[in-house]
Amino acid sequence: MTRPTIAGIGPSLVLFLSMLGCGGGLKYKMDDAALDTVPTGDRQSVFTAQNDLEVARSEQRNAQSQLDALDRDVDVAKKEKQQADLEVEKAQMEQESAVASHDENRDNAARHGKEVADYGVKAADAKLEWLDKKRDWLKATLAAADAHQRAAEAKVELEKARVAQQKGIKPGSDFSVDNYESQWKDRNSDWESAKKDASSQEEKTKEREQKWKDTVAQQTKLRG
Repeated sequence: MTRPTIAGIGPSLVLFLSMLGCGGGLKYKMDDAALDTVPTGDRQSVFTAQNDLEVARSEQRNAQSQLDALDRDVDVAKKEKQQADLEVEKAQMEQESAVASHDENRDNAARHGKEVADYGVKAADAKLEWLDKKRDWLKATLAAADAHQRAAEAKVELEKARVAQQKGIKPGSDFSVDNYESQWKDRNSDWESAKKDASSQEEKTKEREQKWKDTVAQQTKLRG
């Protein structure tokens, strides 16, 4: 799937981060075969962690899907802005013609039409601002999903290490559950930070959306 380019990050770093999100970058990783002799019932914690990994991957797909849909919404909003600009031009021409006609009623109607058209432009601009902020939110959501995947991968390895320790299995001479736990804690901390950032961006997005809705409501009221 196509990922959005993040401002300020070079292509090589984006590729590296993408590789991390696909399961790479774990310093401590156990071979699944090491637990083949352990009964399935004694590996439930591993299966639970693997399920959470699937949840994270689903979050990634959902965030990417919303970003793709947003591109289409922005295209529509840009066309709405172009139409709103045309309405202002038409209203301006009508207002100038009304003034030249010295028809007070026509002049008043033209002034009102221009005011309505101006609000149309404000609403179109507000919508584009909202969608721009929504993009920031969805990018942050995708980043949080990526961080969730990395944390979930580390949790799977931690649970495998715990099972190995409980069963007296030692995959290597330097095997230590503490290393796996530290690895998971680091990645989980990154995930928590990413979630907070996504939440902050969501609040800002909601504020921009409300501003747009208020402007549309004002235009509707003005139309009468």
